[in-house]
Amino acid sequence: MKDFLRHFTLLISLFLLTLVSCTKMELDPKTGSPVSALLSVAQTNAIYDPPFTPQDGDSIERITVLGSQEPNPYLIPNMQQAYLSLGYNPNLATVNNLYVRFNPTTSQVAALDSIMDAQGLDLFDTPMDYDVTYEGDYYQDPSIPDSLPTWQYAVVPPNFVFPSGITYQTLAQIHIPPDAYTAVETAAENIAGGGVGAAVQSRGTIPPPVPQCPPGYHWDFTTASCVACPGGYQWNGTACVPYTCPTGYYYNGVSCVPYNTTPPAPAADAQIPAGSIKVHDTNLATDVAIRNARMVARRWFKVDHAYTDINGNFTFTKHYRNKVRVILKFKNGDAQVRNIRSIRFWQMFFAVKRELGIFGSDKSNILYTATQFPDYTAKGNIFWTAATVHNSVEEYRDYASNTEHIGLPPQGLKIFISRLPLIGSGGATPLFAKRQVFSLSTQFVLAHLSSVASIVYNIIAIVKGQFDMIIGYRYINRTSKIQDINQLLSDRIKETTFHELTHAAHYLALGNLWYTSFVNAEEYEIISNLSSGYIPYGDGTNSTYSPIIALGESWAEYIGQYLADKKYGQTSSEDYFSFGGGDFSNNNPINLFSSHLNVLENFDPTSTAHFHWIPVGLYYDMMDTRNDKTAVPWTGINIDDQVSGYTNQQFFKAFSSSIGTLGSYKTNLLQQNSNNQATQVNSLFTQYGF
Repeated sequence: MKDFLRHFTLLISLFLLTLVSCTKMELDPKTGSPVSALLSVAQTNAIYDPPFTPQDGDSIERITVLGSQEPNPYLIPNMQQAYLSLGYNPNLATVNNLYVRFNPTTSQVAALDSIMDAQGLDLFDTPMDYDVTYEGDYYQDPSIPDSLPTWQYAVVPPNFVFPSGITYQTLAQIHIPPDAYTAVETAAENIAGGGVGAAVQSRGTIPPPVPQCPPGYHWDFTTASCVACPGGYQWNGTACVPYTCPTGYYYNGVSCVPYNTTPPAPAADAQIPAGSIKVHDTNLATDVAIRNARMVARRWFKVDHAYTDINGNFTFTKHYRNKVRVILKFKNGDAQVRNIRSIRFWQMFFAVKRELGIFGSDKSNILYTATQFPDYTAKGNIFWTAATVHNSVEEYRDYASNTEHIGLPPQGLKIFISRLPLIGSGGATPLFAKRQVFSLSTQFVLAHLSSVASIVYNIIAIVKGQFDMIIGYRYINRTSKIQDINQLLSDRIKETTFHELTHAAHYLALGNLWYTSFVNAEEYEIISNLSSGYIPYGDGTNSTYSPIIALGESWAEYIGQYLADKKYGQTSSEDYFSFGGGDFSNNNPINLFSSHLNVLENFDPTSTAHFHWIPVGLYYDMMDTRNDKTAVPWTGINIDDQVSGYTNQQFFKAFSSSIGTLGSYKTNLLQQNSNNQATQVNSLFTQYGF
């Protein structure tokens, strides 16, 4: 794990930051002056009136400002009247959804999101029935401090089982018509907006739930109860009328007429939203598809989901009239990408999301490309990194399954991205969430947390329960020593992510016991070498821990570099190799080799680099036909490599939960492959020190 040390120090530093007050800039959208988070401002007439102007180029997080609460078209009385106005049986307007909100604690946020996600449901931090007068990056209920989770709003089915222990409120019982009945939605909005016979509702307050009354009864707002019409009368959805119509008919004020039974013509502006999502690849100098990313569409309480395909295209299934909000989330069944943060740190338990906009007349060509911005701290660079890491997961799974056959990482990975200095451009895959490890070791706490342990320990436990992997995206200019956006390159992010996913695949293949031994070994070396230069792996002389570190890290770094070459080839960027020392670039020192292949083929186990004892080049030497010692031109590597023809599939199959050293690994590799080139393989391992 690249710079494995830092996941510990990151967590400690992060939570110490959240214990002190933080300030943020919130700008009035009209004056540009700082404002506070107010709920009510001047009322607008449409729920999605303001234009959406994303400001990805800076790091300022602007708060969303709400206007007034809109009358709810989806309440049962409004929907009953809407159906009847189009000639349909008002009894079709049954309660088929609940509008609810949750107020989870910090420790409950991730669990709530997982529960909702498992049922195909989404959480929204903004109330779903309010005007939005300024579209910002987030919303925080003004009654709740920034340090605590704000209310989370959702639409759930009537039989939804509310999670035990999480505060919730049912705000309204609602009816969402079938997708073919968008005309009913239009009628209901007209009725709720003040049409004839509109249900009485108070703006700015949450209307009381309207129960579903039994047959023959209707809801009376005066008595707040279900009542029956007087004898000889029946309820037609609006009023008590003379009971003279047979079943399947209704009294239209003149005569009994049959209810409509076929869907009405759709609303004139009803469309299925669709579009394409991409991310700019800095190495390929082109925009590439963001694959298998979750898309969310919403208008009022009508929510739909889709996933992008291999070309980045998406198409929802539901029709939306008027305007619809579309959101991109970097999550799927394989992984979700989260962003480390300090202010409102509870938000990091949700996947990174980017609101694409509010779309009206043309909903069929929604386009978005995640690009980089000159300001390294810009929000857009978070989206770009999240998209690149997200794609790395999908690409790794393709390589692992279809070409290399090296085993898959587990699904449901919780991956964090960070540009904090303590993470830098490294990564770590402790898989705390998968392994259900929620506490730091006693040795680490006593040695390095001392008096602050009681303050941060429980918070760290919360995070560890949601932490599998972290990818750093803080790249430094080697001359100026400051963050340099020109160093934040696609192949670097992907090489690190491929490396870490290889660790995760080892966990799934070799089991919890093996992987815990591996993580514990690195944790021990971190603690033992805090004041030395041998962080995070040690100097290779620890007979208990060094062997398994050499085994696990050599394989992960090899696959990371190998797949980065497979993806980028001669478009790869310069590689500042941290394991064996030295900088490598395309065609240097070996012509026609990418920087990543040059890393592997020019690895020198006899060098003085701190981690020369981790044999990163070993596997490629068993695969290729080039002999380092006799190759022309010679690059200074004296490895007499006479092995060739082994495959990544053979390498991976030779790992076992009972193997913790490279010597045992070599024995198993030869046994599984009929001692293929045994003399040469033994010689090669010996030259690498094993």
